[in-house]
Amino acid sequence: MSRGRVWFAAALLALAALPGLVSPASAGLKLDRFKGHLSFGYAKLVSDSLAPGGSLSVAAGVEYPLRENWRLGPTASFNLLGSSSTKRGSVTAGLDYSVVDVAFMTTYFPKRSWVSRVSFGPGVASAHADLAVSAGGAAFRDLAVAQASPEFALDVTLMPRRMNVVGIGAEFGTRILPTDPGVWSVWTGRVAIHF
Repeated sequence: MSRGRVWFAAALLALAALPGLVSPASAGLKLDRFKGHLSFGYAKLVSDSLAPGGSLSVAAGVEYPLRENWRLGPTASFNLLGSSSTKRGSVTAGLDYSVVDVAFMTTYFPKRSWVSRVSFGPGVASAHADLAVSAGGAAFRDLAVAQASPEFALDVTLMPRRMNVVGIGAEFGTRILPTDPGVWSVWTGRVAIHF
């Protein structure tokens, strides 16, 4: 038997034995352990005397379990905060407020409490107070806000402890973010669907 045939036979034998050496992977993320949530409701901005009355808030996120009572994952929210108007001299301007944010949340599940979930973590927010004025807009430039800033996010959820596939509860939260005119606090109250 020639050397080439010996190498060829050895390679075929190694390839035939390879499936027997492979074992199922046990490391890494298991996709079936991911959980998600979607919430919608009301948001209110607390900042200064021009802060609007509040409006629509929508959030969604995913999380992965770390330990029995802890999960970790991103949450994104979009908050239409409403409009306000101000007058300087004879010119009136409108301001439309909104905040879009993404936070990396750590979630804790208290064992004995009326609160079923507490989520907190850092994030990045895009705060906007868009100026709408027909003439004389230069007089209102100091009121406009359009900036990205770091934030601290906190959500507290009240819902039944045992859920089969889907759980519905009430979620209350805040996003605190520094902006050039001052600190914005966005307070939310939403209906949360966890799956």
